[in-house]
Amino acid sequence: MEEYGRTRVETGENPGSVQLSSMRLLAIAAIAWCTCCIRIVQADSAVFWVSGPVRPGETVLATGYFPEPQQISLKVANIEHAAGDWRSVTSARGIRVRPLKVTETSIMFVLPDLGGDGVFAFRLDQPHEAPVYARVNLPEVWWTLAESPSTDPEIQGRVDVDSASAGARLRLFGRCLTYGGGAGYVSLTSQSGKTFNLKSTNQGSYELTTTLPRDLTPGRYSLEVRPPTGGSTAASAPRVIQIHAADETHLANLNLMEFGAKGDSHFDNTSAFKSALMKAAALGGAVLKIPAGYYFLSQPIEIPPNVYLVGESPNRTALYFPDADPAPPAWVSGQHHFGLENLAIFCGNHNAIISSNMGGKPDVSGHSRLRNLFIRGSSFRGHLAPELAGRRLMQLMKSAGLGYETIRLSGPDLILEDCDILGTSRSLYIYGAHGAIVRRNKLRNGIAGWYNYNVADGVLIEDNTIRGEGVLATGGSYSTWGEPKRSRDIYTANNTYSDMIGFDREAITSDGGGGAYFGPALQSPRQTLLLQDVPKWGKDDWAGALVAIIAGHGVGQWRTIKSWSGQEVELSEAFGIAPDATSIITIVPAQLHYIFYHNHFRSAGVAIQFYGTAVEHIVADNDESSAGGFYAVAMRYADGVAPQLNVQFLDNHLLEGWNYHFGPNGAAPAGPSSIRVASVPPSAVIGMVIRNNELQGESTLEVHSQSPTGVIAGLVDKNRISNGKNLHIDRSISDEVLINQ
Repeated sequence: MEEYGRTRVETGENPGSVQLSSMRLLAIAAIAWCTCCIRIVQADSAVFWVSGPVRPGETVLATGYFPEPQQISLKVANIEHAAGDWRSVTSARGIRVRPLKVTETSIMFVLPDLGGDGVFAFRLDQPHEAPVYARVNLPEVWWTLAESPSTDPEIQGRVDVDSASAGARLRLFGRCLTYGGGAGYVSLTSQSGKTFNLKSTNQGSYELTTTLPRDLTPGRYSLEVRPPTGGSTAASAPRVIQIHAADETHLANLNLMEFGAKGDSHFDNTSAFKSALMKAAALGGAVLKIPAGYYFLSQPIEIPPNVYLVGESPNRTALYFPDADPAPPAWVSGQHHFGLENLAIFCGNHNAIISSNMGGKPDVSGHSRLRNLFIRGSSFRGHLAPELAGRRLMQLMKSAGLGYETIRLSGPDLILEDCDILGTSRSLYIYGAHGAIVRRNKLRNGIAGWYNYNVADGVLIEDNTIRGEGVLATGGSYSTWGEPKRSRDIYTANNTYSDMIGFDREAITSDGGGGAYFGPALQSPRQTLLLQDVPKWGKDDWAGALVAIIAGHGVGQWRTIKSWSGQEVELSEAFGIAPDATSIITIVPAQLHYIFYHNHFRSAGVAIQFYGTAVEHIVADNDESSAGGFYAVAMRYADGVAPQLNVQFLDNHLLEGWNYHFGPNGAAPAGPSSIRVASVPPSAVIGMVIRNNELQGESTLEVHSQSPTGVIAGLVDKNRISNGKNLHIDRSISDEVLINQ
């Protein structure tokens, strides 16, 4: 199900009504958004997106299309506790507010204090236009992640995106999910009309946690976030969640010792493991208990589906694999539905140490559990001859670490938690995940090593320590290399990153080129977009890829691809304002809804960087020291134009300290950290908010563009910069950037 996380375009005095002007007839198309009865209205004026969360006294940025910007009037009302239609309340009770800045593509105004934090609404009036309404701080649920319980005590429960079983722990992710700092109710309504109001807890404005009732009947439910008062005026848009039947799996228990194993560190247990795993497969799955001991295996093992290896603890049960040249593709592998728990694993030369099927398809991969593991692998262990060590190092450097993963996983329903892992190169590679939890781990990157989340969605990365082990180690990336051409819905919170000074030196970066189209549109009837030329589709899967208007009429709007054929693209939803001959369209892999909250960075080239496409990302309440700061760069790749839309940097802390800067070929000198926004023509940054950040010492805040249209609707609001001279905005874009310090 698609979710857009942006303000709905709502026009007219009352719900379902539109006022006709004497000069324009507004063409209205009510279009179903998923199954939630949300309408998108095509009109001459529109609001595309509203920044948030915003506190009273801070500045609201709204992007859209306002054909009469010099004559706009604005009314604002607090609607959180209002009864009745919120548009009528805004019209009747709203107070006049003078905008700080209005252009044809944006409006910015200070949110008045009308009784503290809350959900607000505003009404825009222009000559010859119907009124346009929008809401500020309205909760938006971008996706949900559930940990459904398992009936087998040895198996960790299932991870689901936008579905769950009764009794599950449900996490909601998005923005503005609190009311005045407090959590609201999570409301579930069945198709028969029965409603459950569930209390929730929160950490910040971007996550809610609740527990589903154990008596929920399987079926489709409508989920909303509602204020504690229970009113609907300030409730989130409904989102469909599927409740499925609980897992009823019951697995047999086997003991490895019954198959002739010896945990004395000398006996070769390969045959015993293979016999036990064959028996487990014949039973249709089992939990294979491995008692305390040190188990040597001379050959790799493959775990059948529905089989789980469980030791006593990483301090008592260990598996040991030898140094081999060449190393196998993986020392421990499984296709899907397998796991390891409470074990230590040691090995010499390796490619992957633990690997699933990496196809990313639900029928052949996924459903893997790795819990409480201690892993140490080194391709340079022991007294290697210089020639052998040099050859291994050369192979590793040529591959840039690819194939030398400590752990690689793919597919739906993945869990990696409470593990301490260190291998020769890349600590973790996750491809094509749909519902994944990476929690409370110690991830250590080795030579030319990093971590990578590639074409993933519905991922929770929480409470981990990620560190570079040595001067060749770097950080990691969230990427779109692969299929389908999208990565979305990733929550990264309460992690610590340090000592990432090798290679590109990025603690976190996004990446992924490969555009299909850049140019004008011929027409856009409803959800079909007809392009001037045939995009470079190739044989790739473009479902979920980004379609954005980055110049001309309707600039700032985006949708995703539902289907494609030749010059025609079926959009996930019609544009609110149809493009015309001046509109420039880009089609690139989507990177959508990344939230980085309360993370800590020490010693890196850059803490968080959006390199290329970024849509509705939030970087909030993070801190860094000698870690470069936070970058957002709209790019032109060789084969694609990658924009940045509706990105917010809020309440971050750049502490004193110099660092090795990020730069090509290590050429950049040492220097202070920065919040840096830039665009490379013909790409663009549209709807950028930099608010309430603290920049200590010589840290800088910079907004750059090589083109006057490279930054549209930028807001720099209430940042605390120790050195007042370290605020740099290019003159070419000064008309599009409001500085309100």
